[in-house]
Amino acid sequence: MILNFFSSRGWQSWDIEHRPLIPEGMPVLTDDDLCFEDGPAAPRPAAVVNRWLRELPASGAPAPSSWENYARAVKEWMEFLAEHGVGLFDSRERLKAGLSRYAEHRAAGPLKARFAATTWGRHMSILSLIYRWAMVGWWVRRTAPSWIFAAVFGSFSQVTW
Repeated sequence: MILNFFSSRGWQSWDIEHRPLIPEGMPVLTDDDLCFEDGPAAPRPAAVVNRWLRELPASGAPAPSSWENYARAVKEWMEFLAEHGVGLFDSRERLKAGLSRYAEHRAAGPLKARFAATTWGRHMSILSLIYRWAMVGWWVRRTAPSWIFAAVFGSFSQVTW
């Protein structure tokens, strides 16, 4: 997973009519193979995360330093999950198992991987934000199993679009 930061420098040469609306310094996650989708209407999780990141300024996180912290937390989570064969939007059982392993890794794993309690809390807060966004957003509406809605809203029937 590659983390870059958007710059509009030279946008006039990109064969687009207007400067992109992406804020300067916005984090952009890219898979190592530089692809954002696996086919038409099949965005990869990194592309979904990028959409979430672009909405942060309007969602109460206007500072570029916050965007970077959010991007790094999600990137580390995605990389950890990938190392264990779990996808960012995998089944509830697999994500719960991944989270249990991640907690153990961050609490008692190698010294460089360990988090202080406050860092763990911040990371969990960030991860809860992206999953909550995904649950009510365009991505999960099309693809998520109903357990996601039940976990947040109590039941799928309580979700209104």
